[in-house]
Amino acid sequence: MNVPQRSPFRGPLLASARSRLTVAGAAVLCLWLSVLWASLSEPARKTAAPSVSQAVDTLRLVVASGQAAPGGGSFDRFDVSSQPIVAPVNGRGQVAFYASVARSKAAEGIFLAGVSGITKAAAVGDAVPGGGVLSEFARHPLPALNDAGKVAFGANVAGARATEGIFLAAEGRIKAIALSGTDAPGVRNGTFVEFDAPVLNNRDEIAFVGTVRRGRETLQVLYLYSGGVLRKLAAGGDLAPRGGTFDRFGLPAINNKGVVAFPAIVEHGAILGGIFVVGASELHLLVGAGEIGPGGEMLARFSERAAIDDEDNVAFVAHLGSNAASDALLVANASGLKQLAVTGEAAPGGGRFSAFGPWPNFGRTATIAFVAAVDDGPGPLGIYIGSLGAIRRVAMVGDRLVSGGTLPALALNSVTSAGSNGGLTFATMTNPEAGQNGIYYYGPPGS
Repeated sequence: MNVPQRSPFRGPLLASARSRLTVAGAAVLCLWLSVLWASLSEPARKTAAPSVSQAVDTLRLVVASGQAAPGGGSFDRFDVSSQPIVAPVNGRGQVAFYASVARSKAAEGIFLAGVSGITKAAAVGDAVPGGGVLSEFARHPLPALNDAGKVAFGANVAGARATEGIFLAAEGRIKAIALSGTDAPGVRNGTFVEFDAPVLNNRDEIAFVGTVRRGRETLQVLYLYSGGVLRKLAAGGDLAPRGGTFDRFGLPAINNKGVVAFPAIVEHGAILGGIFVVGASELHLLVGAGEIGPGGEMLARFSERAAIDDEDNVAFVAHLGSNAASDALLVANASGLKQLAVTGEAAPGGGRFSAFGPWPNFGRTATIAFVAAVDDGPGPLGIYIGSLGAIRRVAMVGDRLVSGGTLPALALNSVTSAGSNGGLTFATMTNPEAGQNGIYYYGPPGS
């Protein structure tokens, strides 16, 4: 069977996750203008998995547009252009998020919400080690968070030789991991130019893709920062495991053992690309474009980001077949490939799955959290979590809340982030014309 000659990625940041998610969200944005910016939660029940109505009752609003921000001013927006709103949650129930701030000297920042309130992790104007100050976050609005409350992020820099960097914020201090204009390890005569968003684990290891200039050419390079050392994992032009050479990389994922999973496009090889794994073992291909999935259809394209748990299971979204409008949520490991959900099948709580969000996330005990569009259901978009054969719906647009209101529309290109404590987060849009939105948390109380 011939592999279609197209990128194995499903579009920039999954903007092409079939416009169903965007259309479904936009169609109901104006319906939910009465959301209350107050806590919507009640203590999580320490019983078996809650029903849909119980799950909605455990929601709480973490932050909303118009709420006071640390250091003055008020939170304005949590989104940038069409990029997904990523608000990672850790095992303590802390939530990290990007926000622009109105009526404040620091117009943007990365913030950390916990049981004691919201604090600043880093903001425009903060000093950068080695000189200069942080000047912009909008190009990298995807923070990463670990269970110690440390936050990794990318940002632009002003007033120094470096114009951009990857940083780690902890306890009010900022550490530079990589800076533009400095030497790129593992690439002879290479210099960092720019960076994509980083990922972080509980060992303070950070993985990211950087653009490196070497002479007159530029190439993408996947790096791992571990034990205070930055090392190259793979680079554009390097040999790929099944022939050909790496060309471009999607955003990586990292588990707490330091294993990194990443999507990549391959040139001049037997496959156009796939999802690769490196770290505890040598670099190898986990699943390639053109392989046959569990349902008997060809895997044509993959999401630009995958998720990996501590057992080295990798979850991702794939487009099936060369022409069919069909997506599947899959889990791959050394034993093979399994299908968690596929468009057209019944969705828990009613309706049929019609599309999946940009990428899934692993939660506690190998459960997978994801956003899905639904046809013929009680609402257009829902948040789901579970494992093979045991998925349940957590919340859906239009669900009644304990406050008496309804759950507003999800933000465009919605994703959900999951934590090891069983909690998850997602973003909503309550007033599209005014750009008002909020970030919700579902799960047990934070510690």
